[in-house]
Amino acid sequence: MRCRRFPLALGLLALAAALAAANAQAKTLKIATLVPAGTAFLDQLRTAGDTIAERTQGRVKLKLFPGGVMGNDSAVLRKIKIGQLQGAVVTATGLQEIHPDAQVYSMPFVFRSYDEVEYVRERIDPVIRERLRSRGFVAAGISEGGFTYLFSKQPIRRLEDLKNARVWVPQGDSISARMFQNAGSEPVSLPVSDVFTSLQTGLVDTVAITPTGAIALQWHTGVGYQADAPLLFLVGMLVFDQRALEGIEPADREVLMDVMHETFERLDRINRENNEEATKALRAQGIELVEPARPPQERRWAQIARETLDNLAREGEFDPALLDRVRSLVDEYRQQHGG
Repeated sequence: MRCRRFPLALGLLALAAALAAANAQAKTLKIATLVPAGTAFLDQLRTAGDTIAERTQGRVKLKLFPGGVMGNDSAVLRKIKIGQLQGAVVTATGLQEIHPDAQVYSMPFVFRSYDEVEYVRERIDPVIRERLRSRGFVAAGISEGGFTYLFSKQPIRRLEDLKNARVWVPQGDSISARMFQNAGSEPVSLPVSDVFTSLQTGLVDTVAITPTGAIALQWHTGVGYQADAPLLFLVGMLVFDQRALEGIEPADREVLMDVMHETFERLDRINRENNEEATKALRAQGIELVEPARPPQERRWAQIARETLDNLAREGEFDPALLDRVRSLVDEYRQQHGG
């Protein structure tokens, strides 16, 4: 009897060991984002999570926390450091906390078109990824949110119109705050979650946001005008704690990165289409498009933005050489295409 039980016991031990090994390899990556549920962005991330789970046979799963339920970018990054979260979708403000150079795409008045952005990204994305990695973060995806515009209760055609405006800037966004100050305005720093109410109460009357964002966050209900001049290019990145990825088998990690690469390429196309549709929807809902007084006003805006960025670079806010490289690439593209 003992001889018969011995192989059975060995079999049960082997099965237990196999199950333990499988459980040890399984990894759930908890990801936080300010992007609200029900958006195309979240839908694509959920689809990516399903694909990753399928291709890794359940060894890697994503759990999403949308709509800022985990707090703003600063709070989310703190939770990543202590292991409560493994990843986040962060905007320029959050990227600044990881590495100041990662916000270079979102500098005001640097880009005029998507073609310019693509030309620069092809050459600068590897630099940004490496600098984030040096701080312990892996960029799994870089998403083009689109160009932001000034939406306001009163039309803004020239710099003088900003002097009495109460302009919202995101908490921690020192670049936008300094630029609006240099333009003669007193910016109001608030978390994204407080902007809708602040527009209703009048605490702020001017916001910079993409057309899609204006509708998704319902900010368009508190404004009447949109300035027809792109302010800056909004970029978001999905970043993972490098330590969390090191706990995943190399083959599964490759699946994760491949799926995310495909997802974020698709998101760029979707975001552009959504911004076009949102722009049409804003016109249909009565948001008036305001033409700035051109070209003198454009030159004044650009000059203020350049001086602000140059001063911040000298103060050590980010690498001036990287900003110069981006500017030179934009100039290079415009020379090649008659821009």
